[in-house]
Amino acid sequence: MPAALELKAEQLVAQNLVPAQSGNVVPQSIRTLTPLAEPRLDAAGDKAWYLAASPNQIDTIEYAYLEGQQGAYIETRNGFDVDGVEIKCRLDFGAKAIDWRGLYKNPGA
Repeated sequence: MPAALELKAEQLVAQNLVPAQSGNVVPQSIRTLTPLAEPRLDAAGDKAWYLAASPNQIDTIEYAYLEGQQGAYIETRNGFDVDGVEIKCRLDFGAKAIDWRGLYKNPGA
């Protein structure tokens, strides 16, 4: 969700807040959600919000390393141009959305 909606989401899922009117009670299924705010989403709009399913329920995004690379690849060499050691690190990694059913975007009100 955009950072602009973070407070509203926290209030919606808070377990210790009880609404004054019984018609405003939030269902327990909504209270089990975990809000995550991402400030970069504010540029796309401050009303839209997103849901992502648990990876235990559906494989939505797959990530993989290049064959033979399990983690960061680090190279070092003693510096000739600098006094010290030069370190180079790379991560051969890819990710792709593989199933649309685990992701949802609501345009907001």
